[in-house]
Amino acid sequence: MAFKLPQIALQSTIPGREVLIDADVVAYYGAAGCDDMPLRSATRRVDLRMNQIIDETRAESYTGYLTGKNNFRDLVATLQRYKGSRYDKDGKRITPQPIWLKMARLYLQNEWGCLLCEGQEADDALSIHQNKAEHETIISSVDKDLLLNQGLHHDMTSGVIQKVEGFGEIWMKGSSCKGTGLKFFCAQLLMGDSVDWIKGLPKVTPMMKEEFGIARLGGCGPKAAFLVINPTTTYKDALDRVRKCYFDFWKDNEYVHWRTGKKYTAGKVTAEKQLTEQGQLLWMRQEEGEMWNTEIS
Repeated sequence: MAFKLPQIALQSTIPGREVLIDADVVAYYGAAGCDDMPLRSATRRVDLRMNQIIDETRAESYTGYLTGKNNFRDLVATLQRYKGSRYDKDGKRITPQPIWLKMARLYLQNEWGCLLCEGQEADDALSIHQNKAEHETIISSVDKDLLLNQGLHHDMTSGVIQKVEGFGEIWMKGSSCKGTGLKFFCAQLLMGDSVDWIKGLPKVTPMMKEEFGIARLGGCGPKAAFLVINPTTTYKDALDRVRKCYFDFWKDNEYVHWRTGKKYTAGKVTAEKQLTEQGQLLWMRQEEGEMWNTEIS
């Protein structure tokens, strides 16, 4: 007995909507698990994911971005190497990558017209595009950092669409701190990003423990960041708290540049330097060439 296929009501496209696609994620999705298969297996998965994104976002058009070479963050990082867990001491990549990843990236450029970003990451290009667009855009990715940006966001794995607006929000999910907007960015300034080897604030200080009700001293992780930032209602308030924590830690601590060996002595200058550095590593650019600073417009 033959079974009839279910009738699926396809939603129509939204006129003028453009989906901005994190093609780095699409390329990895396409190539992952295909090492023992022909190239077409990877490119077929790329096609399926790209079509799925366009269908789910109901976009009339799309633009995809891929990260190229010479990421400015490599020169910004002094406390420790940016994404350092992926390389050995000689700079050779040590984390394995799918064998078809490079070909999947080329396929996205040649067959889907995705753009290669030199000097910055695809995330920056997506953020800039969404920030300056005069029509409706929606970012499609799985990267939590992109939720800094105002506007619509599509999770290409779950299909969930959400809108980020205002100062944003943060919440605890298990032992992780999640969030959106500038509020989440300020939490990241404290807890860093272990995936990209962004340190944030190295340690909780006694002042932080007493003033913000943090249970114990140690690394400044998600719970500590949440307790410091969650009560705030403005970017200025949140950043003031972050700066206070940085000054309290760095007034008694010094460090050496991971590559050059230059010594940074304890004090306010190093505190401000580290706050600026961590912010520039975490910030998603809103305009071309932008470098985040601690000023509030």
